[in-house]
Amino acid sequence: MALADEGPLSAVDLAGMIDKHPLTVEQACDRLCDQGDIRSVGSRRYELAASGQHQFTDAEPTRNGSGRSDMSGLAD
Repeated sequence: MALADEGPLSAVDLAGMIDKHPLTVEQACDRLCDQGDIRSVGSRRYELAASGQHQFTDAEPTRNGSGRSDMSGLAD
């Protein structure tokens, strides 16, 4: 997960990494902020919150060996 690896990132940077529209990513980030998984650090930049960090480390591995993350908010 980019936020865990690279620290605070903007919604535009995240959108480019996952090939989604920036508005879609911004909306997903808003939902994840409301859930407490990530937090806004200003200027539309986000970082993994403590609760999100816990969920990330408890994630099940995927086929490519990386941790499974909740990307449901990005499938709008």
